[in-house]
Amino acid sequence: MFNDMESNLHSLFLAAVAIVAVLNPFGNLPQFISMTEGVKTPFRQKLFRNIVFTAFCIVSIFLLTGSFIMSYLFRVSIHELRVAGGLILMVMSLRNLLFSSAHQDYSHYKTLHFNELFKQTIIPMAFPMLVGPGTLATIIVISEDKNIFLAIGAIIIAFLFIFTLFHYAATIERILGKLALYVFSRIALVFIIAMGFKMIIAGLKGMGLVSS
Repeated sequence: MFNDMESNLHSLFLAAVAIVAVLNPFGNLPQFISMTEGVKTPFRQKLFRNIVFTAFCIVSIFLLTGSFIMSYLFRVSIHELRVAGGLILMVMSLRNLLFSSAHQDYSHYKTLHFNELFKQTIIPMAFPMLVGPGTLATIIVISEDKNIFLAIGAIIIAFLFIFTLFHYAATIERILGKLALYVFSRIALVFIIAMGFKMIIAGLKGMGLVSS
């Protein structure tokens, strides 16, 4: 019984780490800070809390409905989803790793009232910057590989970590600096590419296209 509990906790930890990796908070945090530069700290903290909560809701709803959508609407198997999700993770991570995103001017955000600011930043901050197609595919794979309760627990742990990270964004930026956050984000992208490759191999093996 103790071994089973230890195994479940280990699986929960690994699943939470995987979700944090694909959400890539260390990569998104510098972008979110840049996008809200000049916004007062209390407003920024409230905005980030709402962004994280919205992203959590998107992930939770997709977790509860994704298997139904996958099985009955699109009629794809978990192995096919692994291959598709792995490709998405690899392509998006390679793009972000090799090509810098185009500079955009967000200076007008600091003149907006909070409600208007939230409306204008919910897209793209919550989706697709924080939660993207790769994240949605990953949580479905975790749910199908393990069980939905472990996936829910992993999502809660991952978002509690991200909530804390974003709440103290200004302090973290002062302590680490934008360069350190940028380096962390590049390292995370390498691991996400490896996760995508692993998902593709697992999917191909499940379809019998690659021998074990």
